[in-house]
Amino acid sequence: MNLRDLEYVEAIASHRNFSRAANACNVSQPALSIQIKKLESELGAELFERRNHEVLLTEFGKRILESAEQINRHSERIREIALEYRNLDATPFKIGMTSTLAPYLTKYVRDMMTELYPSLRVVLVEHRPVNLAEMVEKKEVDVALIARKSHERIYGADHKAPMRFTSIWQEPLYLGVRKGHPLTRKDGIFAKDVPEDMLIRFKIPFGYGLEKDLPETSANMLEKTGFDVSAARFETVCRHVSYSDDCTIINAIAVEQFRHDNWDLDYIPFKDEGNLRDLGMTYRPGYPRRKLLQEISRYISKSPPGGVIPVSEPVS
Repeated sequence: MNLRDLEYVEAIASHRNFSRAANACNVSQPALSIQIKKLESELGAELFERRNHEVLLTEFGKRILESAEQINRHSERIREIALEYRNLDATPFKIGMTSTLAPYLTKYVRDMMTELYPSLRVVLVEHRPVNLAEMVEKKEVDVALIARKSHERIYGADHKAPMRFTSIWQEPLYLGVRKGHPLTRKDGIFAKDVPEDMLIRFKIPFGYGLEKDLPETSANMLEKTGFDVSAARFETVCRHVSYSDDCTIINAIAVEQFRHDNWDLDYIPFKDEGNLRDLGMTYRPGYPRRKLLQEISRYISKSPPGGVIPVSEPVS
């Protein structure tokens, strides 16, 4: 019996399927099945009841699973303690961001990490909030930058959520329109007053309170223009808006970059109370490189990206 065997037991019990468990453990299904057979032979009893469409624990298996889970947790804690004392530069730091952040924070993050840890290799991963949260859970990335509302939508607002969240800044939202657009005569706008037949919304919420008051994208938009980009990536939609009569929501981080790059866009501030999103770091409880996260948080509070309001919240 070895630790890997106990990880296999826990994975099979969780997925109730040998193939899915094998994928989760990054081994082939035959190799996992053979190892479980060897373990059952060593223990002298069957751990699983194998059915046509699922695999269930036997009574003996349930007892073994209780101990396996405890041993696996202790084993993982030992690895995390070792990581705390390992050379920081030996392991890359993987940070996940959404498409409304990653293209516009690349230089900022690079400059920040160069100043804080010049020898540390940094890996940037771009995905949707729910995918990033899952990657944090699976330890495929160390930390993800997402909105608090996104974090709470995934895990709930309970302080006992399986993942931790630390705020790092508040970020305003704007309505993006082309230069010379009729709406640019306004010095501000309420979400409910955005014209329905002009607005392109995104299926993935940005994490702003005012989004609930925005009109849905009109079903007549495609018929009106003959051109539909509502399923395109964020930056593609913004590029389309810059030469059309359509409009869309744009977060401050992106606005700063578009201004720097001289995009043909104007940005109308929202007057709603929910025009700020609380953005922060999602990470695992007991994450061993907490000092690194603390340094990042302190750096941002002193030298935040353009357009945002830094929030000084301690890393738990």
